[in-house]
Amino acid sequence: MNKYDKFFHNFCKENYEQIFKYILVMIHYKSTAEDIVQEVFLIAYEKKKILFSYENKRAFLYKVSKNLTNEYIRKNQKCKTVELNENNVVDEEDLCDLIYHKEDEKIDEQKYIDDVINELSKDKKELYKLYYIDKIPMKNIAKELNLNEATLRMRFVRLRKDIKNKVKNIKFQNI
Repeated sequence: MNKYDKFFHNFCKENYEQIFKYILVMIHYKSTAEDIVQEVFLIAYEKKKILFSYENKRAFLYKVSKNLTNEYIRKNQKCKTVELNENNVVDEEDLCDLIYHKEDEKIDEQKYIDDVINELSKDKKELYKLYYIDKIPMKNIAKELNLNEATLRMRFVRLRKDIKNKVKNIKFQNI
């Protein structure tokens, strides 16, 4: 065994555990970390003569470890596959409706429904009836009223705001 092999053998013994832990913290998979550590020390072995004269030999190992780990992470991020279940795919309009319904659940409309509805304009009453009572999706309401969906969504935003304000006013009047 020559001086370079002896150096490398001792160098591996001294640093293997720390390099392994360093990589494991970034990867979280023991078998993958072991593979990367092997690659790191293979590169170090191939460059053992140059490494022998390095001032900070451990820095070399950490730098190679970081580079190989980052390369592994980049490759795996590109290769990730997402399994789609047809039952879980939601139409964008359905998602909007779902969000709007969640927001609307915050309004305690049952408590003040008659007072609030009576205060709405004719157009707003119609929108309220179609969407909240008849449960017609916004997409269909837009077609029925010959409106752009974005315009209709904005009208519902205003309707909800109007209803919230009316509920607040009625609530304060009853206090």
